Amino acid sequence: MDETWIVLEQNEGELDDISWEIVTQGRGIAARLNQRLCAVVMGHNISAVGESLNNSGVDEVYLLDDPNLDTYSPEAYTQVLSELIQERAPQIVLCGATSNGNDLASRVAAKLGIGLVSDCISLDVGEEGFLLHYKPTYKEKVCSKIISPDNRPQLATVRPGMVEIIDFPTIKGVQVTKISPKLDPSKYCIRTTDLRKTDPVNLPVEEAEVIVSGGGGVGSEENFRLLEEVARSLGGTVGASRIAIDNRWVSRDRQIGQSGRTVKPKLYIACGISGASHHIMGMKDSKFIVAINTDPNAPIFKLSDVGIVGDLLQVVPAITSEIGQRKGASETK
Repeated sequence: MDETWIVLEQNEGELDDISWEIVTQGRGIAARLNQRLCAVVMGHNISAVGESLNNSGVDEVYLLDDPNLDTYSPEAYTQVLSELIQERAPQIVLCGATSNGNDLASRVAAKLGIGLVSDCISLDVGEEGFLLHYKPTYKEKVCSKIISPDNRPQLATVRPGMVEIIDFPTIKGVQVTKISPKLDPSKYCIRTTDLRKTDPVNLPVEEAEVIVSGGGGVGSEENFRLLEEVARSLGGTVGASRIAIDNRWVSRDRQIGQSGRTVKPKLYIACGISGASHHIMGMKDSKFIVAINTDPNAPIFKLSDVGIVGDLLQVVPAITSEIGQRKGASETK
């Protein structure tokens, strides 16, 4: 079928931010190719998700509803998505490059014997109508363009934070098609026995709503523990500039910037980061930016909503203490 598919992730009946990014990305690609844009949502009791996609630019929503899809199940999700792809033969399938999205896409690719370009930072359409995938390679030092001319569907995952969510300008209803898949959990090797929230500090930086990021001014790996404490108190995670990564104070997957990850959290706290252009490229679209630096002329202050001139080794523990006091006061009310 002449359809572009977007596989959306939901949590308790509400679409995650990455899903709305994929809607925006898919809308542009489907328009370029003159194809219908169809969303695939899996879960249980998710009728409200279909309604939320009204006026989004999506032509049709395939709601795969079953109690066995209530939480992410690698085997069940792979089975129902693979079967639907085989039945309806879309041209393109896009997923978010989240932990679940990458896992699902790789399993579907293996099951159907098709290619997969994962962790793309951008997508476009070439002159011959092929999907152009752009993704970082060689430790994120090179941006490669990848074309898959033979495999159908063209399957890709898109890194969170790479697309600005844009509202659809016209009113357009969406067709909702409910599908009840046939599942037999007894045949699965993996089953979910319990769900536990991870420590927010361990979240991938692209998925965090709050990021406390450190640069050369942090001074040491030990001092990054202070950033972890304030990040945990805010329900966020830790990021870093390239200097901190090169000094091995933080693991490379925490790097934010032109040669690292691009993020768009609700709150970004930059600690000891001067504001070099290559770092700014990775966090400039954060909704609210707080900068802490001893240099009042640091470029980061030009971008920040709140600037604090001071020693982060004094400021950050004070912030952590204040948050703790306010949480304690609210819990006693």
